[in-house]
Amino acid sequence: MKFNLQQFYKFCDNLKIESKERGLISLNERLGTQTYVMNEIGDGLANGVHFFVILKGRQLGITTISLALDLYWHFTNAGLGGTLVTDTEENRDMFRGTLGAYMEGLPKEYKIPMLAHNRNSLSLKNRSRIFYQVAGLRAKGSLGRGKGITFLHGTETSSWGDEEGLASLLASLAETNPNRLYIFESTARGFNMFHEMYVTAKRARTQKAIFCGWWRNEFYSADPESDIYKVYWDGKLTPEEKEWTRDIKKLYNFEVNSRQMAWWRWKMLEGIKDESLMYQEFPPTEDYAFVMTGTSFFSIARCTDAAKIAKKITYDNYRYVFGANFQDTQVVKSTERLATLKVWEEPVDTAYYVIGADPAYGSSDWADRFCIQVYRCYSDGLEQVAAFATSELNTYQFAWVIAHLAGAYKNSTLNLEVNGPGQAVINELKNLKRQAAAMAGDIGRQLMDVYGSMSNYIWRRNDTLGGMSNSIGWLTTVQTKERMLNYTKDYFERGMMAVYDMETLEEMKTITREGGSISASGRNKDDRVIASALACAAYAEQLQPRLISMKISRQVSKALEDKTPEEIAVGRNVSEYLKRIGVYGA
Repeated sequence: MKFNLQQFYKFCDNLKIESKERGLISLNERLGTQTYVMNEIGDGLANGVHFFVILKGRQLGITTISLALDLYWHFTNAGLGGTLVTDTEENRDMFRGTLGAYMEGLPKEYKIPMLAHNRNSLSLKNRSRIFYQVAGLRAKGSLGRGKGITFLHGTETSSWGDEEGLASLLASLAETNPNRLYIFESTARGFNMFHEMYVTAKRARTQKAIFCGWWRNEFYSADPESDIYKVYWDGKLTPEEKEWTRDIKKLYNFEVNSRQMAWWRWKMLEGIKDESLMYQEFPPTEDYAFVMTGTSFFSIARCTDAAKIAKKITYDNYRYVFGANFQDTQVVKSTERLATLKVWEEPVDTAYYVIGADPAYGSSDWADRFCIQVYRCYSDGLEQVAAFATSELNTYQFAWVIAHLAGAYKNSTLNLEVNGPGQAVINELKNLKRQAAAMAGDIGRQLMDVYGSMSNYIWRRNDTLGGMSNSIGWLTTVQTKERMLNYTKDYFERGMMAVYDMETLEEMKTITREGGSISASGRNKDDRVIASALACAAYAEQLQPRLISMKISRQVSKALEDKTPEEIAVGRNVSEYLKRIGVYGA
């Protein structure tokens, strides 16, 4: 839709706002942060985007300019049903006062008569209305319920704490109104529901994620003649400063100068006085915004670097279509949105693989996911080649996916978590093997080949009689969870483990250590990470020692791949595998 940005700025020229640093000022003195965010919203609207998630630092004027947009939008679009949602009653009353002050200062040519303005709403003569709501003040889950919301401004969303309320609010948004506009802006508070919204907006085609760093505020800078500059700028950057200033240049095409660095150090050492809090309140990059330094299990910097590589690696999208039995199951090319299987490298018959499989309870969007991670293995590391994830699945169907991938990626070692539904998955795998053995002819022999190419991770533990008991799969306890995650951390941060799945990398950022517990923070899920950790455990304890003795390094494995016979190398992909062996026809 068309958004006349220059007209909006002329509207802002007539507004007055109380500034902590400069007193009463006009919004014609706009900060670089404010114009950047509004320009991004304008670009998004021009390209058909109506939903914006803004991640910001402290005191950048984003809420102030967004409140101006609230008023402008309702002035210029009659009949809007708008909602302003705040985190606290105090902020609701403060922002209501700001809108009232804006209204009072407008000249006649910009002013639309106000019918009412109270604690609950602002009503205009053009039939537009802004409702004021406080997240968490109403009954859980009732936020926005029953309203066809055509405009929404949610502020400090990371502090709402009402996940059900947010869900009901999103369900109330109009989807087709041409004048609809939805803005959520907030500082970060770790890996919570706002983090999930931001990540979703980055991936979605109909949403836009906007990051506004502190360095876009021209006032966050020290005068070269000031004591602050002379004390805090020594001409050198610390290793961490070098890292994030490099990232700012690369990601946002902005070069942080010495005056800004002096301000940053002064603010951290004399103002905030807490490094982790400084990164949260004044984040250099979006990754720094969400992580609380010292609690993250995986290196955020390493995750960020891996993500930069992953974005350059192409992959194919597939989707499983399940029939009444395994033989009827198909794997078809899919769109990214509908895909359940990503493939970065199609199967190579001379390669070695490890498969980590994490089953789930239930079948819904809120349930844990069924996840499978496939890594190609070498003596000197492992590399992701396929990833499967969905919450819409049954345990027996999960066994079919495992059987299919293990058959396609031959020479594989499967490590399946046997807690909870894992045992049912093992039983179905055994059942499939019995069925294949009972089948006559080529189909029976070919189907047995699916299972014959898969080895199971064997769990060895002390039994009650003082001996050793062997069983299939991985039993996750507090101790074994830490063991497999430490394997993963070690390989990943030493550069031995290549992860290409962006969802997996995002999950890794949310894994924190709190005391003796390692888990995903907030309502974040860790299924993809656990599946990868299961793969790493099997690699460390079973497969890597074999590959070392066989001297199968990355270089050797790639050389063997070149010698694969043409009839095997051509037409060898996961979707064609079962067709090729004649399980479900041509």
